[in-house]
Amino acid sequence: MKRALILISLLAISIATLASPASAARVPVPEKDPFYAVPANVGTYAPGAVIASRKVSTSAFGFPMPATAWQIKYRTNDSKGRASATVTTLLVPKAAWRGAGTRPLVSYQTAEDGVAGKCAPSYALTAGPIADFSNSEGETGVMYLALLKGWAVTVPDYEGPRSEFLVAKTEGQAVLDGVRASLAFTEGGLAPTTKTALWGYSGGSFASVHAAQMQPTYAPDLNFSALALGGLVGDIRSTIDKFSGGPAGGAVAMGVNGFVRAYPELNIADYLSPTGIAKVAKASGDCLTDAAIRFPFLSIAQIEKTPGSFYSPAIVAMLHDNSPLGDPGTPTMPIYDYHAKLDEFAPIGPDRELITRFCHDGVTVQHVEDLVGEHISELVTGAPGAIAFFSDRFAGKPAVNTCATVPAP
Repeated sequence: MKRALILISLLAISIATLASPASAARVPVPEKDPFYAVPANVGTYAPGAVIASRKVSTSAFGFPMPATAWQIKYRTNDSKGRASATVTTLLVPKAAWRGAGTRPLVSYQTAEDGVAGKCAPSYALTAGPIADFSNSEGETGVMYLALLKGWAVTVPDYEGPRSEFLVAKTEGQAVLDGVRASLAFTEGGLAPTTKTALWGYSGGSFASVHAAQMQPTYAPDLNFSALALGGLVGDIRSTIDKFSGGPAGGAVAMGVNGFVRAYPELNIADYLSPTGIAKVAKASGDCLTDAAIRFPFLSIAQIEKTPGSFYSPAIVAMLHDNSPLGDPGTPTMPIYDYHAKLDEFAPIGPDRELITRFCHDGVTVQHVEDLVGEHISELVTGAPGAIAFFSDRFAGKPAVNTCATVPAP
């Protein structure tokens, strides 16, 4: 476990020195790559059906992934239930599986955190960090660790072709349909009986938990062995408030774009000032890091039309409905939930509240709070615990239940 922690730390440190400019130059952003286009007949496919595929070369901070990889385009649905398509990257280790049974599959949701294709994990895995550093690129080292365990890894572009950031139905459905597509993809060598797990950190935890919450009704054909959630974003409004006015405040302007795209009927521009409308438009092609640099210390007060107008009843209701706390679904698999107590971006209170609800609903949860560290460091320090949790679940060992010790929100 200590070796795993050292490896992921080294991969994180290597980001500035091991990028490959030549590789990035050869990879077009998804918006300019015909492979990503949603076909006109997408509605004729069943959710999760494979539409197209291609073999790709992937890397983590310049290190080639120890896997054969494919990009798989598959049918999914948007937040309104309309047929759509997105892409997942399936990585299957080149080394033979030596564990019991068949090779497991981990669906890893990166913190896609952006409103453009360049923020998606499929682009990060093939283009590398030189093509605008994103959270997705920063998490390729975690995928590397999972591959070293011999597990197959599927990494969906769960925001869909319109990059609908923080839109629950779009993200959750895309995750579940990505698993369906990966299991059905013949060349990957997986099977419907493959033991499967969901894993995500921060924005990736948001997509992962929504997928788990909607799985019993949207994808009852899937049977998950485990769910790992790190730095869980339990409530969107609480998270927006944490970003507002801080060093990464520009993320607020960026994030509004996801809701503008998914909910045109809300006329969100009506709640923004002319300055706010302009800033949201300027961030409409940004990943979180781009927006943070573009508008540092931006606050909600600086973009809303009048004091408190952005938090009108209609907007508050929409944010709640898209939050895990506003999703009535309950996961059916054991959960490993890890969170830094001093998390400055994803407050721990909503995480505790959601986990307590799951516990009351009978879910087995191992909840871990780290006293040292914050949001970024927890991505690294919390990963080994998730790896160990999955190893035990795939081996058929009973899950630890710490529900009785989860602190009050």
